[in-house]
Amino acid sequence: MRMTEAPERLLSRCKADESLLAQLIVQKYGDHLPVYRIAEILGRDGMDVSAPTLGNWIQRAGGALAPLHNALEQEIMSQTHLYMDETTIEELAPGTGKTKQSFLWARSAEIADRGVLTVFRYADNRRHQMAEEMLQGYGGFVHSDKYAAYQRLAEQKAFTWCPCWAHVRRKFVEAEGGDPPFREEILRMIGQLYDLERRGWESSPDERLRLRQEEAIPIIDSLLAKVKDRLETGSLLPKSKFREALGYTLSLAGYLRNYCRSHEGRIDNNVVERAIRPVAIGRNHWLFVGGPSAGQVAAILLSLVQSCRSCGLNPREYLEDVMRRLLDHPANALRDLLPHRWGQR
Repeated sequence: MRMTEAPERLLSRCKADESLLAQLIVQKYGDHLPVYRIAEILGRDGMDVSAPTLGNWIQRAGGALAPLHNALEQEIMSQTHLYMDETTIEELAPGTGKTKQSFLWARSAEIADRGVLTVFRYADNRRHQMAEEMLQGYGGFVHSDKYAAYQRLAEQKAFTWCPCWAHVRRKFVEAEGGDPPFREEILRMIGQLYDLERRGWESSPDERLRLRQEEAIPIIDSLLAKVKDRLETGSLLPKSKFREALGYTLSLAGYLRNYCRSHEGRIDNNVVERAIRPVAIGRNHWLFVGGPSAGQVAAILLSLVQSCRSCGLNPREYLEDVMRRLLDHPANALRDLLPHRWGQR
């Protein structure tokens, strides 16, 4: 009797098959369970596996999926509109038992009729160099908060920068003590911009672009003129939140119209801010990553799991399938395995 060879697995000499690996990844990076709790859950079902072993399996799986993470990054960077933000994450410092602050940088892109793809990158700092590296060679529209690195790159004409209007609005919402009538007028004008956006996204792309160029830009110009006049005339407390809101807005005057130059982009940076919310939930449960390599794996697996969820996919089914196919899939066609394309099979 001829024996049939078992199919090669993504992780050699690993007792966990792709189905279990996918379940572990989703439990940690989709359901935000720390590894010790996953071990307890498996133990209740008669599977006695230690937390360190589970952690090792997840680490190895993340490393094996790194090429897919690279393909995801390339796909996102090929889009005309990019949304960027970063959030903190704790890293365990070797030999100390203490943690230090590190960062997950996120880049998101909307894929028409498919959802949002997000790629995370792990770093131990928030220096300008990180933003410069991630945006090297990019020439589209970048949506972000007012981080100085983006503004400096925008001044070099590297890309078209679109600062977030939600941040502008928040500044005036928080400035409760300064000139209430003026503050309410500015908030009303920002509300008009958002009303135009709602109308635009219910219409055709051409109509959305027309609304932005013919109706939104005059509102923005009037708002900026009012802010400039109020900042230059009248008494203002130098460290008041009201003065801060005025200065913040005026410092972005050359860029706040930029979203009106395209029908594809958004008025704010909420696309990526929604994408990084699961990180905040996760770090409240698994608390920290075990070191730089664990941080890199977290970035890889969060990218795939959260992109799946945004595209309306079951991340466990997706990961199980692509892990079975990855070894035999052509390296130059990895984009076919990305969530937005996998869902079109």
